[in-house]
Amino acid sequence: MPHGFCEKELRAYFSQFGKVLNVKVSRSTKNGHAKGYAFVKFKYAAVAKTVAETCHNYLFFNKLLKCQYRPLEEVHPRTFVSYPWKPDLKRKRQHNNGKSEGKLRTSLKVYTKKQEGKLKKLKEIGLDIKLSDILDVPKSRESPSKTPQTKTKTPQKKENNSASKTKETTKKVVKRKQTLSTKK
Repeated sequence: MPHGFCEKELRAYFSQFGKVLNVKVSRSTKNGHAKGYAFVKFKYAAVAKTVAETCHNYLFFNKLLKCQYRPLEEVHPRTFVSYPWKPDLKRKRQHNNGKSEGKLRTSLKVYTKKQEGKLKKLKEIGLDIKLSDILDVPKSRESPSKTPQTKTKTPQKKENNSASKTKETTKKVVKRKQTLSTKK
């Protein structure tokens, strides 16, 4: 079925052959797009047979129409029952909830295995990097201790913007030099 050739267009096109009772375009449950096939129900079986014969392998918007006659006994009784399409609520909730503890652990294990494989290849080349340098994983996701900890802010002096920027860049350069020296 060509793109954009949906229920309304199917009904209009096939009504030239005879009375169309119902049209059903099969759609994806995830996004509602047409799957590429449809069912058309005619009032008379003879009309349906002639349509299947005449329209089979008909070139239609650079696509070949494949038409088959199916008697009502072969078609599922709820084929032409259609509901307004809405995104699956269960799938929405599952997506919005995120991953559980177990899934996070397994995905972390898979990630660390992949990183270890990459680190082995880097070691063969001559770079010695540890996994702990790359990963910053907390040991557990347990809740903080029951005793409340209060944080107090100490007043800081306001510095000149340009002076603080130069301090930050020099810190970065020093850190880079340190990491490069440890890698060698």
